[in-house]
Amino acid sequence: MSMTPERDDATVERAAKKVAAGLSTGRPRSSVTQDLVAEGWNEAEAQEFVMAVETALQETPAEGGGSGGASGWLAWIAVLVIFNGLSYAFGWGWFLW
Repeated sequence: MSMTPERDDATVERAAKKVAAGLSTGRPRSSVTQDLVAEGWNEAEAQEFVMAVETALQETPAEGGGSGGASGWLAWIAVLVIFNGLSYAFGWGWFLW
């Protein structure tokens, strides 16, 4: 029986940034998921993580003029909340308490 390795905060943050960047450039979800699998993620976990980041990006309202700003922070907060929910469900360990 294989146990899922716990990921530290820096690893999760890098993965979230990489997934968000890949999705925002129009790469297919499956391609971004395979990048995580290549880095040692379990296929199901990678799919859930990519979907969580994608959902957070879609739920962030687009604001005219400028990039980042409040919408960028809201996206990261949403990603962290979603990841913490997944952490609880899959027993990955907590990213933020």
